Amino acid sequence: MKKGTTAINDSKMLAREWHDLDAAGIPLAPLENRIGVDPLGAGSSLTIRRGRDGMRSEIRELKDGRFAYILPVFIRRNRPGKTIIREHWLEAPWLPPNIDLLEDPRDERRRLQWYSFPGDTERFWRDKVLNHRINGGLPFGSIREGLVLGIGLRPPEEYKDRQQIEITFGILDQWDNEIVAKMQMRLSRLPARVKKAPVRTRGPLLSHLQGESAEKQIRADAHMAKK
Repeated sequence: MKKGTTAINDSKMLAREWHDLDAAGIPLAPLENRIGVDPLGAGSSLTIRRGRDGMRSEIRELKDGRFAYILPVFIRRNRPGKTIIREHWLEAPWLPPNIDLLEDPRDERRRLQWYSFPGDTERFWRDKVLNHRINGGLPFGSIREGLVLGIGLRPPEEYKDRQQIEITFGILDQWDNEIVAKMQMRLSRLPARVKKAPVRTRGPLLSHLQGESAEKQIRADAHMAKK
């Protein structure tokens, strides 16, 4: 049995026990203190969808041949309790599906205020990016909103330019539940590069002067043959 399945079963059993005690009139801790327990199933208390800036939802080809993933995401805790987001990820519909999320550009040595993709000039203001601030507690009514930025390998050629691609966004909560949402992203490929015709570097076998000399020699040989 998978570890996540055991956690889900334990969570549901605990919720049923609390429900039975409530029905029997035995006082319990208020719902807002029952962190993460969701009797309706993992993820039912969360809204996960594409963010307001849907035009930014794009899989864009970079100059080095890799692809940048720019996905606006909105997450909200709708029910009493608290969800603790431990991990988050993006997955593509092709193989390999994994997409590497950009790391926080700010560290002990660098105090950068923006994210950027390798070899790309566009900058993303750090406060607008969700990568470094999505993990953590999400109490009732709280939200996480911003851009999730990732980078991945070239999609198979069967996926065409400007095609809408269904990408999976997922989170892992404190109960080891994987909660996923499917979102549409537009694929943007760079124009195909026109291959240049090979430049001929080798000259003709006989230059113009060589051609004239050869013609003179032929005439001289013909004249000698007539004598």
